[in-house]
Parts: sequence; C-alpha cells; structure tokens
Amino acid sequence: MKNKIITLIIAILIILLGYWYLTKTDVSTSYLVVDTKTADSMDAKYIYNILQKMSQVTLDDSIFSSNAFQSLKDNTATLATQLVGRNNPFAPTGNDISIPGQTIQSVTASSSLRKQ
Repeated sequence: MKNKIITLIIAILIILLGYWYLTKTDVSTSYLVVDTKTADSMDAKYIYNILQKMSQVTLDDSIFSSNAFQSLKDNTATLATQLVGRNNPFAPTGNDISIPGQTIQSVTASSSLRKQ
C-alpha cells in the first residue's frame, strides 16, 4: 500500500513537471519584443502618400497622334538564317558532328547595327 502511494505521488509530480515545462513561456524571446504598431503605421502612411501622388498622375496620349510620331518608320532588317552554334562547345575544334534536326535561328536586328 505504501509503494502505491509513493508511485502515485511520483507520477503526479512527473505530470505536473511535464505540464509546467510544456506551458512555460520562452524566455529567449521575451526581450525581443518590438513595437510593430509604430513601424507599421509609418510604412502604411508612406505607402498611402505615394499612392495618393500616383493617383494624381495623368498621361497625355496626344503624342501618339502627333505628326512627328506618325512619321516614324520601322527600320528593322531581317538577317539570313544562321546555325545557332556548335553541337558540343567543349569539343576540340574540328570534331564537330552535325546532328540531324539541328535548330536554325532567324535573327532580326535594327538597321543601325548593320555595317554600312
């Protein structure tokens, strides 16, 4: 009978210690408390002010109907199709083997890039 009472007391102590251990607050984070209300409100005010300024911006699209814009011309030139590169760029020179179905790329460039 005496052994059962001692076992019961030890079991209750283990349960209480386990409960205390699982419910205690973490001491390491208690000194890291930051007042986020001030920082968040300052950021929110800053963003709100920027959004207010952006809502006042108007774009003038009359430039697209002007004579100067209408007189612009497209000067792009289509270059001849060329092979994209070596099959194996790490192979020694002269060991290139053509593989069937190698891709060919068409390149479009501005006329300012062409040699004159």
